[in-house]
Amino acid sequence: MKTILFTIGYIVYFMGLGIGTKLMVLRFMGLETGQRRLSNLLSHGLFTGLLTHVLLLNSLQLLNTSNVLMLSVVTLAFLLCSSFIIYAFISGDGLHNSTHISHHQVITISAIVIASLVITWNSYYVPNLAWDSWTVWIARAKQWYHHGLGVTFVQPLTWLDSSDGLLNLSSHYPDGLSLIFYPMLFLSDYLKPVLLGFYLIIYGFLVLLMCNRLEKIAAPFYLRMLLVVVMYTTPLMVNHLLLPGYADLIMAIFILLIMLGLLDYNDQAKPSLRLLIIAYAVMLPLIKIEGWVWLIIFLFSHSFIMWFNMKQRLAVLSALLVIFLTWFLLGGLSLNTPFGPLVISPAEINLFNKAYLSFGFTNVTEAVINGLFWQFNWSILWFGLPFLVFYMVVLKHNKAQQVSHLFFSLAFLVILALFYLTPAAKYALDYTAVNRIFLQLMPCYIFLIFSMLTTLVNRTEPSKRLQTV
Repeated sequence: MKTILFTIGYIVYFMGLGIGTKLMVLRFMGLETGQRRLSNLLSHGLFTGLLTHVLLLNSLQLLNTSNVLMLSVVTLAFLLCSSFIIYAFISGDGLHNSTHISHHQVITISAIVIASLVITWNSYYVPNLAWDSWTVWIARAKQWYHHGLGVTFVQPLTWLDSSDGLLNLSSHYPDGLSLIFYPMLFLSDYLKPVLLGFYLIIYGFLVLLMCNRLEKIAAPFYLRMLLVVVMYTTPLMVNHLLLPGYADLIMAIFILLIMLGLLDYNDQAKPSLRLLIIAYAVMLPLIKIEGWVWLIIFLFSHSFIMWFNMKQRLAVLSALLVIFLTWFLLGGLSLNTPFGPLVISPAEINLFNKAYLSFGFTNVTEAVINGLFWQFNWSILWFGLPFLVFYMVVLKHNKAQQVSHLFFSLAFLVILALFYLTPAAKYALDYTAVNRIFLQLMPCYIFLIFSMLTTLVNRTEPSKRLQTV
């Protein structure tokens, strides 16, 4: 019971922080707050609160803040946000659309809760053996708890040669995920039960947002229930719920949130939605290094679709192809600068000795196929990929859908290029990363599949009704 109360309290903290921050920012900018469905308000409040929390604690890190001061600042921030929410409610500034909750949504929420309880029950029979769950992100949070937020983390070789800094293998990763875990240690030193509840709740809110979005595009109820079943029976996602502490599932959540935000913005171009999309985009590089890659792909996809018409897109693609061929035939770019070498060639990329990546082909087809279709039983889901590509190309879509489709296609191709053409091939061959990278796109892929099914169902049902008449 104590664990349940801790988990609910932690979620309430993020929701209050997120909703309050949103209201204050919109009021400060003179923008309309807008009324949202209660489930959407709470969901986006939770995810916005995660970003607010990470940014706040990142700022406190710079000040080498003690635990006591950190708790004081975080508590004051939550009280300020809560006070503003209460003020907005009393002043009549409606926070949500108080429409009657449909029985369909009650059933959907009940299904999500039941699925979460089943996972919780199973979790007691699954040992947490993931090395980079406890010894990397969670361990870093524990090290902050004992040594302060300003402590420096280093890699093994640096740690052996120097007495400064604490050893942690995640020293090259962003701090975002560990900062989310860090305050949990003030509630309980044994994090797994609280983390499991935390992951299940944020995952449940994501599934609810997906169902709400499908309902908005007139998806039948049975299709929305099937989505719940798929989201809670796809093995690798459930496995990551059972092994809380990984960053990949959190990354997957924010990738899909950006996509859902773009679709909502296309329906109703409110400034508040634009700010929400920017907030979710900012969160990506704060969670994991590859967040920068997804962010760049999102920016390119959005710019390419929104800024150019079809003729202009063809011209841009032609220009990019010419630039690439010229670069490739000339052997790339190589410069010696005062900051170090700058090399961008077909053989390697070296950015001032700060980032280095070599290129070379490795046949990882068997590992990729096993990862998609066999390992952890992805199986039937990925058989829908050819149909999804056909749906993307043949049917007409609005611009937000085009951005989503282009992002997913480019991200999928980047993953393949990463494993086939870079030293990351070793992580595919030993099966340590191939699934987790695809996991980051999996909710996005599932949502696109169900969006496609919704379109097909809505196109066929009218004809069936005509036949019955």
